[in-house]
Amino acid sequence: MSDSSDQKCSFIILQPHLEYGGAERQTVILANKLVCDGHECHLVLHEAKGGLLVEVDSRVHVHTLGLENHLATPLVAWRLARLLKRLPSSLVIVKLWSSILACAMVDRFVPKHVYNYCEDLDPTDHAKYIRMGLIKQRIIGYIFRNRDHLTANTQTVAHSMVEQYKISLPAVIPSVVDIQMVQRKATEGERLREGRPGALQLVTVGSLIERKGLLYMHRALLESGAHIDWHIVGEGPLRTTLEDLATGTGPLQLHLYSGTSNPYGYMRSADILLHASLSEAFGIVIVESLAVGTPVVAAASIGPTEMRSRLGDRPELLRLFASGDVKEAKQAVTQAHANMESPQPSVAIDYMRPYSLESTAKLWVERNLELTRGKNDG
Repeated sequence: MSDSSDQKCSFIILQPHLEYGGAERQTVILANKLVCDGHECHLVLHEAKGGLLVEVDSRVHVHTLGLENHLATPLVAWRLARLLKRLPSSLVIVKLWSSILACAMVDRFVPKHVYNYCEDLDPTDHAKYIRMGLIKQRIIGYIFRNRDHLTANTQTVAHSMVEQYKISLPAVIPSVVDIQMVQRKATEGERLREGRPGALQLVTVGSLIERKGLLYMHRALLESGAHIDWHIVGEGPLRTTLEDLATGTGPLQLHLYSGTSNPYGYMRSADILLHASLSEAFGIVIVESLAVGTPVVAAASIGPTEMRSRLGDRPELLRLFASGDVKEAKQAVTQAHANMESPQPSVAIDYMRPYSLESTAKLWVERNLELTRGKNDG
């Protein structure tokens, strides 16, 4: 058998949208890498919306089903089946619960493809943060128990899937960061607004939703009494609440920024990236911050905890605190501030290098060849 790098594959990646989020950025990074390496890649979205659409390589074929209403999942599935029948035989990578629900309705009616269902979320607690989460999770569990090809994005997620869904241990294909792209865009991107002299400049990048822990983090920073400019970059339903908290007076001052496909200049110009998620399967923004040389203080949800275990305990680069714990969050920020020293970029990059784009893209190509070989030979 020839080396996998010599063989060209066809991929279909299915997910709801390309709003600003970690899972969505992962998809764009992977799709762009696959076409750069000469593979065919089709990106199928429930609805063609989201600021990350502009980041998709022109060689990626983007298709939209024109509908993202959860109540219309059968119609989404019907449109998906019609599209899948027209597309070339491929490995279909199905990401996020909405897409998993729709694809599972029709995958057996379009057997020319091989379907790989992905879990990119923390199955132990993600359900409580989404509408009808427990009902959806029970359905997801049924689907996973009745599908042959599953992957997780971390070892911890894989073992949690075994416990939560009562399945065999799935394959693990890790999340990644494109180091060169992040560094290049950091030099092109906007910097944070000028902060107050002597104030700690914190930045948080992500969806403005309950799961990201913004409200308990606000309480922790407020209780610290330290002079902090907290710059929050993103979109979501908590924006109005955060705007109400941004009074412009007192030791803690909030600065809100719109979501952007290039938050890396903001990260680079901060003293520390703060990531307070109550539930986080990976946390790509942590690795991206390290890629631009900015240390991180993060809640110890399963993704950051596994990240530290894999990369090593280096609190000057990545300092963790108990997720949702106001007292520990306050102490972690205080300690990081007291010991703050921007790491040499090369040191931070060496630390996070195991999450390289090249290795993960290769794993997907190898999985494609392995799973589609018999079907293509037939």
